[in-house]
Parts: sequence; C-alpha cells; structure tokens
Amino acid sequence: KIINYINKNQPDVIFLQEIQIDFNKSPFSQVEIIKEKISGYKYSIHSTIYPKNKQKGEEIKIPIQHGMAILSKYPIVNSFEYYLPLPENETEPRSILCFDLDINGTIHKFANIHFTNKEEIAKNQLMDFLQLMNSRNEKRIMAGDFNMFDLPQYNDLIKDYELSFNYKNYISYPKDNGTLDYIMIPKSYKFEKLEIIENISDHNGILIEIS
Repeated sequence: KIINYINKNQPDVIFLQEIQIDFNKSPFSQVEIIKEKISGYKYSIHSTIYPKNKQKGEEIKIPIQHGMAILSKYPIVNSFEYYLPLPENETEPRSILCFDLDINGTIHKFANIHFTNKEEIAKNQLMDFLQLMNSRNEKRIMAGDFNMFDLPQYNDLIKDYELSFNYKNYISYPKDNGTLDYIMIPKSYKFEKLEIIENISDHNGILIEIS
C-alpha cells in the first residue's frame, strides 16, 4: 500500500517511523526494499534508534534494528540525530532525525519526530527539542508521531510555528478516533493543502503541500 501510494502521488519528501531491518527475514532494510520498488528517490537516511530483541512478545535470534527514515527526491546536504533524554521507567529510546535538503538551490531544514507514547513525557520531549533548536538559532519543519492527542492546547509553546491540525482538523489514529500525528512548519512557510491517507498503516498518513 505504501509503495503504491508513493508511486502514484510522488511526494518530494517522505517521513517514516518504526522502520526496521529484520535480518531474520531479509538481508535488506525496509527502506531499501521500498526504494527498489519506487522511482525518483535517490536520497535516503535510515537511522537505528535501538535493537529489538523481541517481536510481538517472542524472542528472536538476531535483534531487529528499529528506527526512523526519510526518502527524498532532493540532495541531503546535512543530517544529525538528536537522542532525547530517556525518562525513568521508559525502556524504548527516542530520537529526532534532523536533515537539511537542497531544494533548487535553497536549504530547507526538517525533523522527523516520534515521541514517547505518554503525553506528559512527549510534551517534555517537544520542549527539549525546541530548546535545542533555539540554541542553534534555527527552526525546522517537524513531522511525525508526536503521541499527543491534543497538541493545539500547547499553542503558546509552539507559537513560532503553524500546526497542521489548526490548518485543517483530521483523524490520524483511527483506533482511538483521535490525532497523534502532526506537521509543524515555521511561520515563514504556509500550508497549501492537507490530505489524509487512510488504510495505509495503523496510523493514517498525512500528505501536505507547503510553500
């Protein structure tokens, strides 16, 4: 479904979370498998956040490399991964995949997000990352699974950004009839279009157009 959607709609940049390399099943990562079946995406990053020793509660022979990825039609000129503080009693590390693209001679900065699935922790992780961006004197287009059902309530926290949900209400997590996935864009950009992609994963995909 993901491959068919990409081939049909050809978005410029694709953000993916929970991407794996499972050597128990294949010598190739999921990103490599996707790239083999699509055209036009020369550039990619696949980051491993942590090794999974169990899959669906069962022990596995070789740990699965679990992480995040991006696919891009445009050159990646810089990237880094920011590991978020691991709260007490949390066992799954979280990071933010930051990358810069050269789009027709202009550098645009992005961040692929997947926060912890506890709202207060997710809020603190967002604050932590915004502080990092402030220390770097930059703002990034941020997209992914924020694991926060009501991010608009923190509009004061994200006042320097435009939020996808404020542009257009939508459901991204059908199981709970709610929204966990967002795009935040610096106010130098503008939303032009937002489309929900249903039945593609346990989360709905989000396709946006910005200028």
